[in-house]
Amino acid sequence: MKFLFINKKFSELSDNDPSILNSLRCTLLLNKNVKEVYNPEEADAIIIQENDSFKNYNYIKELLADPIISKYPEKVFTINTDDSATGLLRGLYTCLPKSRIIEEIYTAVPYVQFPNDIVLTVEIDEADPRFLAVWRGNIKSNKLRPKLVASLESKERCRIEKSLSWMKFEKEEQEVYVNLIKNSKFSICPAGWASATYRIYESMALGRCPVILADDFVPPKGPDWNEFALFYPEKKIEDLYSFLLQNEHLAETYGKKAFQAWQKYFSPFRIRNYYAEALLELIASTPETSRTNEFTRWKSEDLIWNNKWSLSQRILNKIKNRKILFHF
Repeated sequence: MKFLFINKKFSELSDNDPSILNSLRCTLLLNKNVKEVYNPEEADAIIIQENDSFKNYNYIKELLADPIISKYPEKVFTINTDDSATGLLRGLYTCLPKSRIIEEIYTAVPYVQFPNDIVLTVEIDEADPRFLAVWRGNIKSNKLRPKLVASLESKERCRIEKSLSWMKFEKEEQEVYVNLIKNSKFSICPAGWASATYRIYESMALGRCPVILADDFVPPKGPDWNEFALFYPEKKIEDLYSFLLQNEHLAETYGKKAFQAWQKYFSPFRIRNYYAEALLELIASTPETSRTNEFTRWKSEDLIWNNKWSLSQRILNKIKNRKILFHF
């Protein structure tokens, strides 16, 4: 199979930091059945790491203006890490919600890079945790999070901390975050801007059972998530504490299995192969398409509606966003 890997030299829609693409390229080229080419006409598949940014309804116009993507959309596959992924291009997505996942053209994948490097270097602590459950984060990214605070903040066996930081953490705050999770039986993982959060995988890496409050989260294939994670419906958040108490006996076993799953599937030593295998499997199984079909899909009512790009939705979103900002 012939691959063309496109970066900023080929497309302005590529991410400024193509490290994930570069890593994937190196791994794929170890496969004797994969050959790199530099001509899109010759390529069987064109791989792009999309720019990690919020994309509005004008993004379709940007795709149509791109000299390679607009000419060969039926060959293009993306690596996408956007919190608000559009799903315009087929490919690997960290954050596309369950309600929008079409397995024939999208594959859910874990994160490759983490904002808190300490998570990947700390040793697993076997000491008995002080807290039943913990959470530390910013409450502005999802209306679920203030409800979480209200539900657990007063519970003596829980530690709930609000942070004003947005990803750019100082080392001291990174250490506080890691130590908090290590000192708990359960790590609460509510949805943020996206249903998928770094916290889910960080909890696994730290050997703690993730309690996932994100109805639209798509667990990446590989491990049996029900062996090490607890999934709790968002609408029942008021009863979360009772649920944690009822399942406290599972925490230690689930935490160990979470770490084992992390090591086997998602750790830095495994993640490159995971992405390569996921991409090859998707390309092999995705239905054949055409340039016309891809353009039609991009402009379909379903995709426009799911991205909240219709005129009425855009107006409502502006009103809601202003209310949220003023509320906090």
